[in-house]
Amino acid sequence: MAKEGILIDRYEGGVNNKDSQKDLPNGFLAEAKNIDVSEIGRIQSLGSFVALGSLDAQSSSSDISSFQPGHGLFSFRTDEQISGSIAAGDFLAYTNPAGQVLFGNTSAAFAQIDSADLGSATDVKPVYYYANGGLRVADGDLSNTSEAVSILHLKRDVSEAPSYSGSDIDGYFKTQALLDAPADADLQLEGAYDGSSNTNGVRDPNTGTPSNAADGTLLGNPTSSTKIRIGLASKAAESGEVDGLLAEGRYIIGVSYVYVDNQESFINESLGSIDVSDGHVIVIAASILDDAFTGDLLFAQGFRVYLKNYNDLDDDFRLVLDVNLEQGSRTSLGDEFDPLQVESGHMHTHDPKSGGVGNRAYLIQNLSAASYSEINGFELEEHAISFYNSAFGYKTATVANQRAFVANVKYKDADGETKLMGDRIQYSPVRRYDTFPQSYNIDVGTNDGDEIVKIIEFQDRLFVYKKRKLFIIDISSPNVGEYKLIGEFDNRGISNPGAVVKSDLGIVWANENGLFGYFEGIAKLSKAIKDSTWATNVNDETVQLGFIPIKNQILIVCDANSASSKGYIYDINTQSFVNVDTSSVIFNNEITNMVRFGNDLCLVEQTGLAKKFDTTTVSQTIDIQTKEYDFGQPSVDKRLMKVYITHKAGDNLTLQAAYDGGSFGNKFASNTLSDSATMTQSKFTVSTIEDCKSMQFKISGTAQSDFVLEDITVVYRTKGVR
Repeated sequence: MAKEGILIDRYEGGVNNKDSQKDLPNGFLAEAKNIDVSEIGRIQSLGSFVALGSLDAQSSSSDISSFQPGHGLFSFRTDEQISGSIAAGDFLAYTNPAGQVLFGNTSAAFAQIDSADLGSATDVKPVYYYANGGLRVADGDLSNTSEAVSILHLKRDVSEAPSYSGSDIDGYFKTQALLDAPADADLQLEGAYDGSSNTNGVRDPNTGTPSNAADGTLLGNPTSSTKIRIGLASKAAESGEVDGLLAEGRYIIGVSYVYVDNQESFINESLGSIDVSDGHVIVIAASILDDAFTGDLLFAQGFRVYLKNYNDLDDDFRLVLDVNLEQGSRTSLGDEFDPLQVESGHMHTHDPKSGGVGNRAYLIQNLSAASYSEINGFELEEHAISFYNSAFGYKTATVANQRAFVANVKYKDADGETKLMGDRIQYSPVRRYDTFPQSYNIDVGTNDGDEIVKIIEFQDRLFVYKKRKLFIIDISSPNVGEYKLIGEFDNRGISNPGAVVKSDLGIVWANENGLFGYFEGIAKLSKAIKDSTWATNVNDETVQLGFIPIKNQILIVCDANSASSKGYIYDINTQSFVNVDTSSVIFNNEITNMVRFGNDLCLVEQTGLAKKFDTTTVSQTIDIQTKEYDFGQPSVDKRLMKVYITHKAGDNLTLQAAYDGGSFGNKFASNTLSDSATMTQSKFTVSTIEDCKSMQFKISGTAQSDFVLEDITVVYRTKGVR
């Protein structure tokens, strides 16, 4: 019979070990190890992880002995400088097992910012989210007593707000006390000026009683232990003044702090009350101690004063004074701010509409229509509104549609009882990323014996992963009441937060049942991998996924805590898998979770060194096995004659063949590929003619960094059938 030949030049299907090796579709390989098949008609070596500059966490802390699977690393981009010496840009945040929060990038070594630390716990499981210039970090190990920390950007011109201490600031600073209400010691109340027993009291802004009411001395400097002195009095309307419209009775005084992003604390009611007679008006002013808002109050932007009718059970605290330390003061949120007046040691409110140039108090005929609950969107009956306390915590977080979401939460209720709510998601009001009223919650799959492991957002959908089940919630509406569950999927959960990753095109995750993706819907991506092989290789608890942006590929590290882990690379474009076991990609020690850093995939390995995946090809130990070819005639005997391989840089690589599903061996007079630095064709002649019904080919060895395989031509002869 005449010689025949076939051309093998499609490999983009990658490895397929699930189907019969004789029945693999064209483009698939029986083995594809440590190679890249992302370019149609070409095989080449893989890239490798390389050092991310000199970014080494070991230099900042020696305690990196163990990583908690799926934790440790986070990336974010800021438009503001980190500190006076560290410019804006892309940053990695790394939290070591001791809880120290470190920032770094290719131009700045890992270092703590403002001594940011989760506390004294060890083996922490850091959970991050970033919003509006601020990084929030909590310990996902709810058995620890760690406290959440925020590292927020502040830029302040102190000349515009003398109550802030020191010089102008521009950088990131930490806090573990955000949304704390005023302490009792922060506040001091003064009644009406009487000229004798209370010479620091609030004065009538119109009558000028006494005559020096406008000299700037009203209320005076708060005491050294007090941050804010509030002057508040009730008085009868005098000639030229409109009668007051407040209901007669006793009014409770409340004061709150307002923090960054207009986030308001609970109200402190320690100042007591004020009695208002029929027709009386309210006179109010405030003085603020210089350097009052430093330390734990660095992020406080001001305070608000409220009154509540003691005798009206349905009444809410209503605003009477709003003070912003940089903008000024006002009595209604709809008013323009009046500039604060600066005095020695303090500054004070001033109503310019009352005339004069000094400290003129505000005269109020009626309470504002704005109540605390209307301003903030929640009631004061909420037991808690933040997670800045060791009794509170969460295991996962994300930001979507201008809200922060946290899930699998711990808190103490009003009775002091610790609650672990593994099914619960809490969310913030819009653009208030640190405020979490406990009534702002969604319970998912309650009492199902499972708990939330990870939440992640994609295309206005919230993906809620439990260990066994995936829930998808539509969060596209600005009204939380219109959020709706659009799907729940059994056997699609994950066991650690590093097992899911967001790509440019969709969400990809792994468990013992396979690799799955959500692009236009949920699909199993690992159909070409035998289920038993996948389950053997992939450790649910420690599998880690990372996205390689420049290649549009997913790296799967099957066991991030193993010294001999296997792995896969899944190419989203070609929907193909290759096996990976090279130490340049799969580490021989523990790693953090993997994150996208700019256009790179990054991680920190146990040695402390931060690394990125470099797509530049390097030398790899490869294994390429074709399908088993019977050339469409399974019952007919064939004889292999020659093989031609088009390639370059093939030194150290050998060609082997197997007949009828047997073992691979050298069937050729010479089986070493050419070491040509340019594209060439190596010819291989069979040393011993043998009859077989099928044949398979293998190229293996240590491939050079510039190795390329383009095609394989197989020449054979078919024996006649008698």
